[in-house]
Amino acid sequence: MASHSWLMLERESPRHRLPDDLRAGDPMGGRDCGWVEQMLPFVRQFSRPGDTVFDPFAGFGTTLLAARLENRLASGCEVDAGRIDLIRERLTRHGLLSGTTLLHGSCDALDDGALPPFDLCLANVPYFGCRWPGTPSTAQLYDSQSYAQHLEGLRHVFYRVRSGLREGGACIAMVQNIRLGDRVLPLAFDLARILGSLFVMEEERVLVYPHESEEEKDSADARTDRRHEYGLVFRKQRERIDLKATAALLDALRAQGHAFTLLGSFARFLQGPQDTQGTPPADADIRVDPDPQRLNALLHWLRDQGFALTSWGDPVPLPLHFDSYRGRYYFRADRIDSAGALVRLDICYEQ
Repeated sequence: MASHSWLMLERESPRHRLPDDLRAGDPMGGRDCGWVEQMLPFVRQFSRPGDTVFDPFAGFGTTLLAARLENRLASGCEVDAGRIDLIRERLTRHGLLSGTTLLHGSCDALDDGALPPFDLCLANVPYFGCRWPGTPSTAQLYDSQSYAQHLEGLRHVFYRVRSGLREGGACIAMVQNIRLGDRVLPLAFDLARILGSLFVMEEERVLVYPHESEEEKDSADARTDRRHEYGLVFRKQRERIDLKATAALLDALRAQGHAFTLLGSFARFLQGPQDTQGTPPADADIRVDPDPQRLNALLHWLRDQGFALTSWGDPVPLPLHFDSYRGRYYFRADRIDSAGALVRLDICYEQ
């Protein structure tokens, strides 16, 4: 893949296009089917022959087909049984069904061990507001009843993706911001925030699709025609933090009278670098009493020092309403300075 930040897609190959008879049998007429040409550059750059490429939203098998064309193993989950059958037929026609694993259901609902490990996650995500006409299913994100519910469903899926993705593997999501009537929903940016709570962002690509006519090209209408989307590239890897700045933060917390117990990898790091076995800590974990007043004071102080406060990727507003966070176990405090250096503190308040 070229090093520039955009990928211009010129045409869809008739050889790889979803056949018309399969498209006609889909509840949505195949209108959300991506291009194999869209996926091939990502398969080539972010995996190797023999690796397993996983798609948690297998849909029409476009990602799986791209993976098999490049001599990768393919694995995918799909909640609609009809589309499972469609994928099998599509790959069979290409002679590429062998080496493919298809799982019926949402990956976050699978039993432990049912999802084989994989080297790359590559997916087109379902869009909100599509008015799914197929078989109803609580796992069908096309049928989400609210935007908040849709985002929560995406969070659950990618949380499970993280557990199956090998260390160092890439998680790549194709997504665009969407227009519903006169309202624009920042789905791409909201998904980036969700993925950022689970992985480390590495890159983005803007995928640009061709216009259908010269008249469209010359249009003076400033409203977007939505012929682009984002390829959000994240990596499952440990963050790099500023170790000295993190140690200074802990000293400052003690000086301010905030009581805590330091634990985990940063505690071992302070005892001696040899105890980390060459792997530096990715954060500092502290345990505090689950006292709402003390927690509120601690979070206020961190916010005043320039830290962003989150809980499972969601911003934490202050003053703290502690009961809303019971069962979430910890708050995260991040601060990135103007040189890009990160200080990260995980504040554990429950066992």
